[in-house]
Amino acid sequence: MNPFIIKGYAGPEYFCDRESETGRIINAIENQRNLTLISLRKMGKTGLIHHVFHHLDKEDYDSIYVDIYDTDTLNGFINKLASAILSFRKTFQDRLMEYIGSFRYIRPVISADPFTGLPTATFRISSEEEAQQTIGDLFRILDAKSKTRPIVLAFDEFQQITKYPEKNVEALLRGHVQQMHNVTLIFSGSNRSLLGQIFSNPARPFYQSTELMFLGAIAKTDYIRFIKQIFANHRMDIDESVISKIVDWAKIHTHYVQYCCNKIFEKKYQTITVEDISDAMHQILLEQEPFYFEFRNLLTQHQWQLLKAISKENGVKNITSLSFIKQYDLSSASTVKRGIDSLMEKELIYKHDDSYFILDVFFSRWLELQA
Repeated sequence: MNPFIIKGYAGPEYFCDRESETGRIINAIENQRNLTLISLRKMGKTGLIHHVFHHLDKEDYDSIYVDIYDTDTLNGFINKLASAILSFRKTFQDRLMEYIGSFRYIRPVISADPFTGLPTATFRISSEEEAQQTIGDLFRILDAKSKTRPIVLAFDEFQQITKYPEKNVEALLRGHVQQMHNVTLIFSGSNRSLLGQIFSNPARPFYQSTELMFLGAIAKTDYIRFIKQIFANHRMDIDESVISKIVDWAKIHTHYVQYCCNKIFEKKYQTITVEDISDAMHQILLEQEPFYFEFRNLLTQHQWQLLKAISKENGVKNITSLSFIKQYDLSSASTVKRGIDSLMEKELIYKHDDSYFILDVFFSRWLELQA
């Protein structure tokens, strides 16, 4: 197995650092404080959640992970939650089956996922009233189970609920959440703006209902030490200065660092040189190039020029300044502002400390090379 994991969670030996973050989340759980975890996409928040689950005392907690990124309705949310409850523990599956008959409006169709083999629950809901009642039934099952053993329930990409067509979803969920006394919730997501609106707006139901935690990059020195040790464990020698070039090129962004190291590891070098990592970086950009050309076809010429300008500056603070506009021939401040809004909506760029950056590190590195 390639030890540089780029998807899923393979155990603590393949997980870099995050000791303080892990401790903080576990502390919140032990003290029954709900927590909201916010980070850029692919920074490692999902892996951190599973790392926390791994370290929780299995005799003291049950843990449930629900990724709602691909849901676009409340019905989709319900099916994801029901399937997660059904599949996470055999004893709980048996318990849930006992509750099947207690669903007041409709019962789920139980089937096996064709890819994982795990049981899934599907509700075919036709009205808002059925949805509300079914959500209530699911949370009631969780509440009943938590009386035996406390539960940690994590909703990943929670900002997705703001895009549902149904009204009052936040109020509906908040009403059930606050009634469960032995279930601790982790809400996580990658859209800081939307999550901020959910949890920091006094007019919203979830206002100040959780502890907020922002997940940044792993400390460079810790990452270098981790990478060197992993290579050494497989009898591959690499100097720390070479690792530093990898980490810097990937901008200390977890997924992109892992991916680079994954590609380098596959070559089974005895000694890894600067030339070796340069070859790997070139190969990565070459493999991704067809996708980046597709981006170009989907954007206006001005949006494309704006992306290139941001990449070449490695982040831009005064995005509408006259000097920046003139240097990259970007028309006018109003046009740049519209372009930024569109690129933000498409989640191609993000804002951090009043500066704009390209979210996809490899895309940014590829754009830097374009004329």
